[in-house]
Amino acid sequence: MNDKNVNKKFIHFISGEYRNLVVYVKKYMNERYYNITAEDIIQDVTLNIFSTVEFDSRIENIAGYFYRSLRNRISDIRSKKKNELLIDNFSNDNNGNSFFESLLTDEFDDSKTINDSKFYQKLHEALEELNPNQQAVIIATEIDNCTYDELSEEWGIPIGTLLSWKSRGIKKLKEKIKLDDFYIDNE
Repeated sequence: MNDKNVNKKFIHFISGEYRNLVVYVKKYMNERYYNITAEDIIQDVTLNIFSTVEFDSRIENIAGYFYRSLRNRISDIRSKKKNELLIDNFSNDNNGNSFFESLLTDEFDDSKTINDSKFYQKLHEALEELNPNQQAVIIATEIDNCTYDELSEEWGIPIGTLLSWKSRGIKKLKEKIKLDDFYIDNE
């Protein structure tokens, strides 16, 4: 097998499998947590393969070789120091308000106010329905004002996992709590 045939096979493989490759990388990598996209990883691996591999007949399974190279690159990225997310983005909006304050003021209309007692009762019920992990992270970060670093150290759980639990919990809370149910017309 000559170099041109192998090059053509790689190019054909990448063009035909690109979407599957992106899905594969996203399965193993949290793009926001590691601050790198799946497309960047695929391009990096492709460039490395074309620039360093001496193409010869030893590569029998191009797909297997490429997927294994991707998996190795993902492992390399994971083992390096992870970029810290701007954790404030998860707990505060642009005005410095916490999630619950933002939830109260989203789509706020001056002619309406929120019935706080009903809202907090519904919030409490919605929190009770959450997965215990999601509930614990939301309460710890939003009510007890703990940092993710503190929680990670205390609980022995990676920060990325804590962020994931909180994100999923907040999505569920937003689904369960519809603000229109709590508005009172002031007119």
